[in-house]
Amino acid sequence: MAKITIEELYRGDKYDIMSAVTAKALQLGIDERTEEGRTWIEMELVRQTLIAVEKMKKNGDCIAEEELGVRSPFPYAEDGDEND
Repeated sequence: MAKITIEELYRGDKYDIMSAVTAKALQLGIDERTEEGRTWIEMELVRQTLIAVEKMKKNGDCIAEEELGVRSPFPYAEDGDEND
């Protein structure tokens, strides 16, 4: 299990959302200079993010809590005693 930063999720070797979006846009000939092209890219970023999240679940990876700006809603004890 690895804690992934947003940057690693977006550009890292393991999930690389941005490369997946770019490859699909090039394959389809999407023009990001148009409003329609920008909208397509935004939607593809969401789609590729959801795909990456599913891969993360399968791999047991997660986003580092400090990256999200919130604490986990599931408290755990540092010493392994979950009854504290």
